[in-house]
Amino acid sequence: MESKKAIAVTLAALLALGTAACSSPAPTPAETAGADAPLSGTLVIGAYATAKPALDPIIAQFEEANPGLTVTATYADNQQYQAAIRTQLSSGTAPDVFTVWPGNGNPGAMEVLAPTGYLLDLSTIDGLPALPEALDSVTKIDDKRYVFPMTVAGIGAVYNEQAVEEAGAKVPTTWSEVLDFCEAATDAGKVGFSLGLQSLFVTQLINYSLTSTLVYAADPDFESKVKDGDATFLKSKWKKAFEMYMDMNDAGCFTANPNGTTNDIAQADLASGKALASVTLTTTISQIKALAPAGTTFGMFALPATEDPDDTWMPAAAFDGFGLNAKAKNPAAAAAFLKYMASPDSMASYATVAGSLPSIDTDKFTLNPALAILDTDWKAGKTYPFPDQLWPNPVVSSAHKEGVQKVFGGQASIDDILNAMDVAYKTQ
Repeated sequence: MESKKAIAVTLAALLALGTAACSSPAPTPAETAGADAPLSGTLVIGAYATAKPALDPIIAQFEEANPGLTVTATYADNQQYQAAIRTQLSSGTAPDVFTVWPGNGNPGAMEVLAPTGYLLDLSTIDGLPALPEALDSVTKIDDKRYVFPMTVAGIGAVYNEQAVEEAGAKVPTTWSEVLDFCEAATDAGKVGFSLGLQSLFVTQLINYSLTSTLVYAADPDFESKVKDGDATFLKSKWKKAFEMYMDMNDAGCFTANPNGTTNDIAQADLASGKALASVTLTTTISQIKALAPAGTTFGMFALPATEDPDDTWMPAAAFDGFGLNAKAKNPAAAAAFLKYMASPDSMASYATVAGSLPSIDTDKFTLNPALAILDTDWKAGKTYPFPDQLWPNPVVSSAHKEGVQKVFGGQASIDDILNAMDVAYKTQ
């Protein structure tokens, strides 16, 4: 039955949702936040496809607790979703609750959508819990919060514990040990780090890992300096990080022909033990484990960039963010659902399935041992947001991701790409 469950739809259906015009005036924030009456009608939720396993159980529980309400959830792949949500918002057909990326890294991000009036200020929702201050910079604009992230995700080197043991490799804690790790993998007939650059989002992950230590640990205000014209990517340790990325390639660390390899193949290689590790999002650990033979276990380490283990930081950021449509068709249900998502039980459930940490600490959450380094570094303040969340427009991210492919393909130099990022930073 479709009436009482979340359903997945094609992009065409996603674009067509909610075409009926709303004849009543838009509710005020106070009306949106209010709501003692039983919830009724239909609540429409839109999200990217990878949120489905974590979100569907929460939707089912919320529906059960509100028998007068029907919830319909629609899902699409990231790029399709980002294009669709902009079209829906501009035409007045967007979902009531939908995925919004923190910061400014893509067309579906907060700083792209909020200035146009598409997002509700979440401070108008009475009872929504406060988030850690560390998440404010990518979820607020002028002290108004527009995104509620369900999780904190990290980027690190996920490794196959059995494959590492079989290769006689040592989990690295320094940069030179990273290259030793690759050598041990090669000697064992394996790949050190599987890498699928054909999947565009993968291109950025190693640079983000290395710059967390080389750039942002030393200068957390680096992005502000770039914005003010007091620093550039080209003349910073972003260049050193990019050079180290290519040093790993020259040392045989990566999958042969990374530009011709998808992330699905890279994940399968790690799961099977053909590769020892892969620098990836924590959210992919469950996917990799599902591909692996029974009994395979995985760990994660922060990718080192110096010879001092104490120097190493890792990227960690607000993730799985949701916002409310400022012109929601069912504003009371939208506000109630967001508060339900923010409850300790829902936060723990979502983070467990998503393979990340809950954005708000709760004793309901049981830590996956593979996330131990993320949990430790996050609590110790040894993390930095994903850089694209702080960039002023999505063009910088595009220049970076496409640039990595060009450098690996011999079509551009590192200087070319960093200069392109500097130019893109000034794009309005």
